[in-house]
Amino acid sequence: MDNREHEIIGSIYDAAVDVNLWPQVIEKIVQYTDSKTAIFTALDQFSPSYDFLFSHNIPDEALHAYRDERIRVIDMQLHRVLWENLGVGQVASSDLSHYGENPESDEYIFYERCLNPTGISYISAVLLDQGSHRWAVLGLHRAPDAAPYQQKELDFLKQLGVHLRRALQIHRQFSLVKQENLSLYSVLDHLKTGIILLDHNLRLNYCNPLAQRMMEQGSCLDLDLHNRLKTNIGDQSRLDQLLHSALLGQSALNADVGGVLSLSDAKGQQLMLTIVPCSKLKNMQHQNARQHQIAVFLTDMHQHYALSQAYLQQAYQLSKREFELCELLLNGYKLEEIAEHCGITLSSVRTYFKNIYEKTQCNSQIELMHLLMGCTIHFEHIG
Repeated sequence: MDNREHEIIGSIYDAAVDVNLWPQVIEKIVQYTDSKTAIFTALDQFSPSYDFLFSHNIPDEALHAYRDERIRVIDMQLHRVLWENLGVGQVASSDLSHYGENPESDEYIFYERCLNPTGISYISAVLLDQGSHRWAVLGLHRAPDAAPYQQKELDFLKQLGVHLRRALQIHRQFSLVKQENLSLYSVLDHLKTGIILLDHNLRLNYCNPLAQRMMEQGSCLDLDLHNRLKTNIGDQSRLDQLLHSALLGQSALNADVGGVLSLSDAKGQQLMLTIVPCSKLKNMQHQNARQHQIAVFLTDMHQHYALSQAYLQQAYQLSKREFELCELLLNGYKLEEIAEHCGITLSSVRTYFKNIYEKTQCNSQIELMHLLMGCTIHFEHIG
């Protein structure tokens, strides 16, 4: 991986906590892949506060059309077929010039409103999220007279997809903070992600319950006598480097700001740390500037899947018990094991899932599993 690729990946995490940086990130990707235009969009019909749209070099006419909810839904539904045999995290490449052939079709509407004004034909895109009412994608475009995308470029886009998906998960969690208008600590205490806040002396002054458990259950991360983070000798210098770069923030000219670090111990615990300046977290700006300087997000690579209860209740009206059964199913429990775990009969479990299928409009356990995978609130782990 060359320096430009490292720079692009680093900028993705900056934009994850400051959405104003996405246009710069997309421009870098367009230039690196010799593309003409690009669009990065996430749509969730059940959670509009999560929606966003960023682009590069797309004319106002096409961009205005794409901001139309109807066009965005057409885009989501129209291109779902591209991913049927691929799945989230995969890349598709195609020539869309044939979209303009049938005036009665959704393809034609999309072509006339979005593709034709932009003068593009070849696309390559990485799918970042997918569901019956949501999707997220980064699409790159080239003009009809340009060469199609090559495998090297598609491999790079797939690699970026892992980091973009993690950035979307960070964005979703903070959009929930804004949507619910809850106090910062109330939200952090209940997030399914470990969070540590450090002051201007790099001393820990807040650690949510999940982060506390992660630190107590392994030896990847600990505190020294000054209440500063410490890890094994081999990783300590890198951890210190990331923390100090986040502390310097924007004053660190031409330097990385924060970053990502993977830690492991002899007992098999593996933690992923994402380190960012608190100045980039919009929901922390009301806090004392000296009290919170750095946020450290912790995820356990071996942790079970956790679902967003608030989202599932809002989107599908699942009861507390139905939510519990869904989470057990997602984590590999068989129906018989779910019945034993919950202290209910197998017949009751089947009745619960019948109701869950109706509420979620799923026709099979596979469909339900696919939907639930899109409702997890753990970050994606990046090796």
